[in-house]
Amino acid sequence: MVDTKINNFAISRWRAEFVDPAMERAYHLHVEADVAQFLARALKLWALLLTVFAWADWLQLGNSPGFYILSGLRMAHVCLLLCLAFVLPLKPHWATWGWPVTIVAIAGYPLFFAYPYIMPDTGAMGLAIMMMMLLSVYVFVPNRLGLTNLVALIGFAMVIFNSIIAGATLSQLILVTIVLAWPVSIGYAAAHRINTGNRKAFRALRLAENTNLELEEEMTRRKTLEVELQRQALTDPLTGLSNRRQYELLFRRELERHRRHGTRLAMGMIDLDHFKRINDEHGHEFGDQVLRTVAETLQEPLRSCDILGRFGGEEFILILPEASLQQGIEVAERMRKALRSAAVIKDGKTIHITATFAITEVCDKDENISDLIRRADEALYEGKRDGRDRVMEAAAA
Repeated sequence: MVDTKINNFAISRWRAEFVDPAMERAYHLHVEADVAQFLARALKLWALLLTVFAWADWLQLGNSPGFYILSGLRMAHVCLLLCLAFVLPLKPHWATWGWPVTIVAIAGYPLFFAYPYIMPDTGAMGLAIMMMMLLSVYVFVPNRLGLTNLVALIGFAMVIFNSIIAGATLSQLILVTIVLAWPVSIGYAAAHRINTGNRKAFRALRLAENTNLELEEEMTRRKTLEVELQRQALTDPLTGLSNRRQYELLFRRELERHRRHGTRLAMGMIDLDHFKRINDEHGHEFGDQVLRTVAETLQEPLRSCDILGRFGGEEFILILPEASLQQGIEVAERMRKALRSAAVIKDGKTIHITATFAITEVCDKDENISDLIRRADEALYEGKRDGRDRVMEAAAA
């Protein structure tokens, strides 16, 4: 589940990153593919511009040693830029890590600081290029703001250092500082806004994802609860069998199918023998255990389409779709034998359970399940009178 704690989404005022390291890592993982793609393009364009402007050096210096020194520095930086650009698709996490592009950017400074020594009359041009580079490194090259500040600081310091070596006066140093502070300030403000805006958008996305996830979980809980409530409404809570509402509904469905297609339909009643004695001697809690055991045992011989329900107390209803009276009697006999083989242990004593079964079949004059229950109930009475633990036939008159 997505964490929605406000503290996790707090953004540092100066670094423009999430204060929570885990959230910052999640942001990097989310954007690294896009950032790597954009950074690779930026590096290729940077290399192209460096290569194109080599002709300006040649116009100034011709085939002189100074030209070859500048060209060597230029081509070395171009190679670094292109190498990183082609590695990024393989290692996209380098783009959000930041250090590779930071090192490559700093590696370009020797080229710019060689100009005052090789072409002393290009000081103003060099300062302009440095201003453009400082602004571009903030806005054009995607990087972590803290590392971009490091790139700018090193460039800033090297310009001041070169100016001091060149013999600049205090007023000139102040002027250079002010001039360079302008692109750094503008670039920092722009990069800060971009980085902060991106993280705010990510925060909104995570909050929306969390809201959707919570809604989905709530819908799942509601569906689960609805299914459970429906199950409870249609099943007997003690045995898990169909309750009266459920088995009457299923019987009506099977009765309609019987009348439409002429299929056979048998129904039976099951009454446990001497169950009152079990309750009186061992208590109602043990009686409930017996009922659960009986429910499990009676279901074993049944097909998946057969329906077993609890009629009430120790009585059960059996509905056998596509079964004749004789087939119903055979099923009941298997159930009776399975029940005789079952046993419940009480205080080290084995208690066997038996039941009397009555099976009948739907006939034309039957209007509802009550008609069949009436016939089966009469047969059950005869079975109890004749000794119990038997299957009785309740044929339609």
